[in-house]
Amino acid sequence: MKTSVVALLIALASAASVVRAAEKPNVLFVLIDDFGWYDVGYNGSTFYETPEMDRLSKQWTRFDHCYTPSPMCSPTRVSILTAKNPARHGVTQWLPGVDVAYRRKGEKARVYCPKPQAAGIKDKEVTLGEAFQEAGYETAFFGKWHMGKLNETGGPTRHGFDSEKAIIETNNCQMFHPFHNSRKAKPPTYFPDSNPGDNFTDLLTNAAIEFVTAERDQPFYLHLCHFAMHAPIASKSDVRDRFEKKAQALPALEPDRVLDDHGHKAQKLRQDSAEYAGELFTLDKNIGRLVGALKSAGLYDNTIIVLTGDNGGRSSYFRTHPTSNQPLRTGKTFVFEGGVRTPLLIHWPGHSKPGSSVDSPLTSMDFYPTLLEMAMLPARPDQHVDGVSLVPLFGGGSLQRDAMYFHFPHYQGEGSYPASAIRQGNYKLIHNYHHDDVLLFDVVKDPNETTNLAPMMSDMADHLDAKLMNYLAEVKAYIPKPPLP
Repeated sequence: MKTSVVALLIALASAASVVRAAEKPNVLFVLIDDFGWYDVGYNGSTFYETPEMDRLSKQWTRFDHCYTPSPMCSPTRVSILTAKNPARHGVTQWLPGVDVAYRRKGEKARVYCPKPQAAGIKDKEVTLGEAFQEAGYETAFFGKWHMGKLNETGGPTRHGFDSEKAIIETNNCQMFHPFHNSRKAKPPTYFPDSNPGDNFTDLLTNAAIEFVTAERDQPFYLHLCHFAMHAPIASKSDVRDRFEKKAQALPALEPDRVLDDHGHKAQKLRQDSAEYAGELFTLDKNIGRLVGALKSAGLYDNTIIVLTGDNGGRSSYFRTHPTSNQPLRTGKTFVFEGGVRTPLLIHWPGHSKPGSSVDSPLTSMDFYPTLLEMAMLPARPDQHVDGVSLVPLFGGGSLQRDAMYFHFPHYQGEGSYPASAIRQGNYKLIHNYHHDDVLLFDVVKDPNETTNLAPMMSDMADHLDAKLMNYLAEVKAYIPKPPLP
């Protein structure tokens, strides 16, 4: 009798465990490369067409002031997984990075900017993937890695992910089979069974759908990193033809580009690239497919979904087919709004109010503590030192944050000069190392950063500049210093 009772108790405990596992929410984190603030219809784009994301913006919670801690990919990607600012973790540029002093013709470089202090994500970090893995989740990483060479960092499976798929080490990828972008490079085995004409975003989404709909006894965490919208840009021919007709109907624009006072590459003034629009349309369609698959599998109402970008859109003529972030100033690699603001949509079942929007400024480091709290997992304050949970915002509350910091101490081919920035309240200060000046903007009243308030508000500018420099010194960030050797 006692044996039967014990067996029954064990069975009941096992069943309860399965129920508790089933009650844990799944997590789908979708990261889009070079995702400009105005690349979506719901933020004002009229040339690009993003019907799926526009629809989701009315069903999920939209965050209108999502900042990336860096205007470039590798630093933000490490920050998302570690919840630490690039100035702290040391990956401050794309990896492996360069120390070339890009500048205007005939102009001298005024400061020295080395490669990033760190060559990749460090083993000592307890990543977001590891946090969910330790909580019993099945974790996976699909798509672009770019957080250090795989033979040095070990890639996703050494940093908390049970499985990986189509891992792009750096930027060696194209949108169509065979997917490599160098004649010298061997065709990567992202999708060994692919055929000529196959599209990378389509296949990556197919793999993601297969993963999230697979039968399993535990919840899942999928970190899905699209290569779109990174260069090289390429569209399906039928979609491109449609947008070419749309572009031809636009009125003439002269000039169609402008050189910013604090940049060395011209910035595109209008969204009119059919190639870019076509690739974005395909990406948007695949996001809809993935969400639809979750609904069909009965998983949507128990899956937290985050959809965002790693930095602002590339708006310079550094390579072909840039986007335009106008009226936001500049784009990728600049710490102006166009470089560090990106769309953000979050679906939190039972908490997201359809059509709701949040104006509070937030940063990519916030995703780590936010997802832990949403999934009812313990916080890791020693790890997510630069992030705060966004959970209060879903109930109309506010965030307990003093300031946000940005650090990009490099000259960059896309047009930017080395700079750091701080946003506190409505004000944002940019410290330019090359120009040896500061700019101050009220980014609530002046989101396009047209009026420099520093000459008129010198006390505020001095205060924020000192606060910024103190923070950078505290985290031992590299500060570009003249003169150039």
